[in-house]
Amino acid sequence: MVQAQSLLQMGLHPSEILIGYEKGSKYAMELLDEATCYEVKDVRNYDEMLRCMKATVASKQYGLEDLLGGLITQACQHAISTSTGKFSTDNIRVQKILGGGIEMSEVVQGMVVVRQSETSIHRASNCKVAVFNSNIEMN
Repeated sequence: MVQAQSLLQMGLHPSEILIGYEKGSKYAMELLDEATCYEVKDVRNYDEMLRCMKATVASKQYGLEDLLGGLITQACQHAISTSTGKFSTDNIRVQKILGGGIEMSEVVQGMVVVRQSETSIHRASNCKVAVFNSNIEMN
């Protein structure tokens, strides 16, 4: 923004500045394509995905890339569609639990409910569950 302001003060027309920025972005995208050091060939291969995930996580959470990289890779592979092979971030949720630490993190396939059950049943398997997005009125 400051650079564009100084170009305007030099007398350049805004359209010329815009053309320059567009040329610069195209050149930057070309450089990014050449700078690729590794490309994932099979997203279902855990070790291949983990290699890329560790590098990505280390850029933001250095020192935790082994722990978080494995968890994120595992969660992503659970969320990949078996029919299309595509991945959607909408299929992954992160739930923080009060009093827990990052070392206690784990991947759970299914649904996590933080509050306790209001009935005496606390665990069930092979269930059919209905999730409603509105109030249920019982008469």
